[in-house]
Amino acid sequence: LKLAYPPPGLPATPLPALARLHARGAMAFEAEKAYLQKQGVYEHLSKIVDRVIAEKPTDAYGLVEVLSRLVKQPAKASPPTEEDSAAYIEALKVDATKAQALDKVPMSEENEPIAVPCAVPDFIEEAEMFSWTGVGLGEAESYKVMCSLRNMAAKRDGYTKVRFWGKILGTDADYYIAEGTGGDGGEVEEGEEMDAPGTGVNTCTYFATTDLAGEWIQLPHVKPSEIVAASMIKRHFTGNPKAQVITHPFFDGKEEVYLRAQIARISAETVLCPKGAFIREDPEEPNSSVIPNEEFAMPQPADLFKQEAWIHMVPYILNNGRTAHKELEPPDEDGDKAAYVAALEEQESDPLKDQLRGITEEASSWVVKQAGDSALYKSPIDGKPKCNAVTFVRSLVWPGAMCASQKGNYSNLYIGYGMKAGQPDFFPPAPPDVQDEPEDPGEEEEPQGTEEQPEELAEE
Repeated sequence: LKLAYPPPGLPATPLPALARLHARGAMAFEAEKAYLQKQGVYEHLSKIVDRVIAEKPTDAYGLVEVLSRLVKQPAKASPPTEEDSAAYIEALKVDATKAQALDKVPMSEENEPIAVPCAVPDFIEEAEMFSWTGVGLGEAESYKVMCSLRNMAAKRDGYTKVRFWGKILGTDADYYIAEGTGGDGGEVEEGEEMDAPGTGVNTCTYFATTDLAGEWIQLPHVKPSEIVAASMIKRHFTGNPKAQVITHPFFDGKEEVYLRAQIARISAETVLCPKGAFIREDPEEPNSSVIPNEEFAMPQPADLFKQEAWIHMVPYILNNGRTAHKELEPPDEDGDKAAYVAALEEQESDPLKDQLRGITEEASSWVVKQAGDSALYKSPIDGKPKCNAVTFVRSLVWPGAMCASQKGNYSNLYIGYGMKAGQPDFFPPAPPDVQDEPEDPGEEEEPQGTEEQPEELAEE
């Protein structure tokens, strides 16, 4: 559609006012045409109908053109005030200061770079691998995680390795979790029934923070009773480690305790490695310690693209919250034989599982996928075949848990809400408060009147 110019009956050189009017009409027409081409007639009519439903005008048919113009107009945001601008600038200054401190290499008192005393995997490289699986934190956040882990590891002595365990999402803030291997793990109070640091569910030490530019706090070691209690509830995290865990059944501990218990459960059920990466120190002794296999060579992606190629690498947690049963001593003549028999039946009903157990027994709990180029290429360095494909195993029991492998490396990562799939998400609410007894209003006069006295009857 084109407008006739000049209109019939007018001179070839129109008046300036008429020319400006004609130009404005042409510009409006082109703008409306571009809008409809971008939005589409169906989308535009849908917005008009939504506007009619929302505002319910008395004459919707007559106001179609008005509503159409209102829908086309972009929403105008209110201009920021001076207070908003000042607060925004101050927030930018704080973020810039934190970013500079985060990016700064740790320095000694002699103003020399400090060598990180333990191994810290390159999370930037791991994040690139996980991006092929559809999971990640983005380039900027991944770089912040790497810098924060470096700064934290430089201040911690005694650890052999510090890696990024994952991110647990919360309602007010998110937890970034780091896993430390080795170290003393802190002291345990006497009398507490729990695995010693470096053993069982407390093999690793975990740290958490809600601000990558802030301080990392060490999470407390977990007790078996806390793991059992955590498995009975389902609750969102708030992001406050000292928050109360208000739920039913009752959980005796702050949110940091619940966080540590969930980390232990997730690690025991989702941390994987390729088959053969770890072996028993004594192959003939099933209870011997697990050590890395120095002769292990990463299989090709085609061999990893099946469940038989993956195994667990963290001890299995029993129903009692431990990784091993207690040794039972037969009772003597005066001992409680019934308690011994009950404990023995409990152990038989919940048998131990091998730490290096395969995932084929849990076939319905895992999905193995592959992304990227699965072709084999000849390496220019050693001439061996190599493949750039990413093979990853996703957990269906703990949504957000994943293990990925690429180019001879593998890594585990968890990004989720820290809740198990399929677990009952309803718990009965607490009963209402018992109502107080109502106040006794006392005796009231008979509404039908008082009993007639004999004198009143005589007068009548």
